[in-house]
Amino acid sequence: MANWKIQDIAPPKKLTKKVEEPVTEEPEKRIKRKRRRLPSWFKKGVLPLLVLAVLLVGAVHVFFAKAEVTLWPEVRQVKLLVPIVAEVGREQLDKEERIIPARTLTEEKKVTRLFPASSNTIKVNRASGTIRIFNAYTVSSYTLIAKTRFVSEEGRLFRTPVRITIPGSTDEGPGFIDIEVTAAEPGEEYNIGPSSFSVPGLSGSPAFTAIYGESAEPMTGGSERVVSVVSEDDIKEAKESLTEELKLKATEDLLSRVPGHMLATKDSISIEVTEADSLVGAGAELDQFNVRVSLAATVFMFQKADINTLVNVLLLKELREGERIAEDKTITSFEQIVVNKDIGTASLELGVEATAYQYVDPTEIKIKLRGKSKDEAESILASYNVFYQTEFSLWPFWLSSIPRNLDKLFLNIIID
Repeated sequence: MANWKIQDIAPPKKLTKKVEEPVTEEPEKRIKRKRRRLPSWFKKGVLPLLVLAVLLVGAVHVFFAKAEVTLWPEVRQVKLLVPIVAEVGREQLDKEERIIPARTLTEEKKVTRLFPASSNTIKVNRASGTIRIFNAYTVSSYTLIAKTRFVSEEGRLFRTPVRITIPGSTDEGPGFIDIEVTAAEPGEEYNIGPSSFSVPGLSGSPAFTAIYGESAEPMTGGSERVVSVVSEDDIKEAKESLTEELKLKATEDLLSRVPGHMLATKDSISIEVTEADSLVGAGAELDQFNVRVSLAATVFMFQKADINTLVNVLLLKELREGERIAEDKTITSFEQIVVNKDIGTASLELGVEATAYQYVDPTEIKIKLRGKSKDEAESILASYNVFYQTEFSLWPFWLSSIPRNLDKLFLNIIID
């Protein structure tokens, strides 16, 4: 008889396992789906560029970032006019007595120039000539007063300028005398040929026909025309014009001869006009006339070093506390020069125009400004109370503060 064993079947365990398996695996699968990899084009192209940009920005900050600060300090003008003496032959500057060594150069100029006459006048001339006066009236002499009239056949009137006495007639014929007569009026119409003359003053008397005149030569010189005349103003203006031209030329030539280490200006030149004259007088009937001018110009030259030393001494006395002089803006001039050539001196006034400003140590300012924001820097500069204008420039533009490295901070001080 067969032995049968009956065993209980427990499928629920298996079912439980089958049900639980998917529950434990599902979360793991969901987590793996959330992890997404970067595209290869991003890794190979964009990402390196981003890294490079970050490195460049860092390099710009480290190597190229800079700040430029421009400051305009308050200024004031200093003007001086100080008498000094320049002495030829002196070797050293006397700062207390204000005597400076000097040297001289001389330039002589002489020129004659033709100038036009600008005035006009009407030139009139009266005709004149010789006539022979006959006396057939009496055997004794006959006298005619000065300015006796003689009328030609053409009706032109002439006069004798002086009293005349005509010899009396003789057996040989009438007495006669040759006299000079002048036309009563100017003009070419009195330039007549040989003619006979009567004496209208004797009209109505027996002497009218017996006292008469004849000319063998024509009357000449009568005219009326416009001519150029040299006037006083013409001569004066010509002298002044030529003198000024010659002074300018002498000044230019002298200054061109001044050595580089010496100082001279047109104000340190003494000019003596030795001649200024016209070769004709006023009233000369000429279209042009000559004027001659001669002069001697002497320049007093000074060592630049001596002038600078003297100017510095003078300005130092004028400075207020904390002030300095802007040397590139200092101007010197020489005025009212009085030259004594006999003893080789020149008395003159040294003019000085300078710009003084409150000095602030640039290194001190840079140390205070480094690492500060723009607002902080402006506040620091305002505390000095000597700048009327400030200006900041940061590079690159996104910088918000001044670099801490002093070598990256550039300071400009403008004296204006």
